[in-house]
Amino acid sequence: MASTTMQGHSYTELAALLSQNLGTEKATELVVAAAKELAFAEPMSTTQCLEVLERIAVQPGLVGIAARFAKSRVLLRWSTHER
Repeated sequence: MASTTMQGHSYTELAALLSQNLGTEKATELVVAAAKELAFAEPMSTTQCLEVLERIAVQPGLVGIAARFAKSRVLLRWSTHER
């Protein structure tokens, strides 16, 4: 998994939160597509990561569920590190 830098988070790092449920390739594809739709480049802030996951979370089924769980993990893990 890519490491967090002081400047933000990589697509790979965010995709890793989805990959357990969706697979690495699909997770990366979803994160990159959502980030590009939102015009977010790497590294992304925690706020931008949450927006990417919100974009993915509206999809039905396992994809949306996985994104909502990933959002919870981001809020718990990354938000406290940036305070």
